[in-house]
Amino acid sequence: MLVELNSPEPEMTVLVHGTGSEELLPQEQGLHVVRRPQLQIAERALNLFVLVTATGLPDVSEFVSVANRRHQLRALFVRDDTNARWLPHWFERAGLRTLRNTLVHSDATVPRRVLTAWLHGAQNELIADANVADDRLFLISCALEHYEVPFDRVPAMKAIPPAQRSTFEMDEDGSYIHWPGPDIHLDLDAIRAALDPKSRAKAAAVKASRDQRYGAAIAKLRAARGLKQSDIKGLSERHVRRIEKGEGASSEALRRLAEAHGMSLDQYLRKVATLLASPLLEPQDAR
Repeated sequence: MLVELNSPEPEMTVLVHGTGSEELLPQEQGLHVVRRPQLQIAERALNLFVLVTATGLPDVSEFVSVANRRHQLRALFVRDDTNARWLPHWFERAGLRTLRNTLVHSDATVPRRVLTAWLHGAQNELIADANVADDRLFLISCALEHYEVPFDRVPAMKAIPPAQRSTFEMDEDGSYIHWPGPDIHLDLDAIRAALDPKSRAKAAAVKASRDQRYGAAIAKLRAARGLKQSDIKGLSERHVRRIEKGEGASSEALRRLAEAHGMSLDQYLRKVATLLASPLLEPQDAR
């Protein structure tokens, strides 16, 4: 399930250093891509991301340090192009310590997911990566917040047999992780509620308000295109009405809506994001 696009497209700059790093970029507009670690960029740009190989860390060390001191380094993606046990050596050789917002990866999935989430303003709602060790689930959000949850803390997770705990699947955009055997889905809201039970009611209220605004934006865009709720091929009128009332939309439903509007999914989501940024948008617009 795709989450709400919370804000207009943010200003983002990505330093791509090293061959093969281009494949890590999402195929979307909105990224300012640079190929050289120029210090004037590190000193001025907002929301900086760095894509580099482990052996290329010395080449970008000063750029990374400047951006990090300015609190504008959002993520340092390090592609493991060497033996993992040599990673500390390359960080030391670059004069860098392992930063909180460092993500080591071996393929394009995680960087692309994080960059796409930031493009859509959904970095606080989506999961970047996850791992299971012993009796705990470790998660990193696309905003690079770290979470550690014992399996016995969440009733649904407690029901997962130990032999199946590592066999989860990640939704493509990071909306949730899924254990196919027991058919259990888990998103970041559930994780946060498990770690802080007092936040459960607040999270539910925030989600309800967010879903209502998302539904209102979908309704407003549909009306602007002169479409009726019954005009969305592949979705019943009742289904569209529920989405517009704020009951949430699956990725498949969003694709159907995009097709009905004559847009690609990316174009449609950007239009919705623009409406969400409007202070005049109210849930009653969904009527």
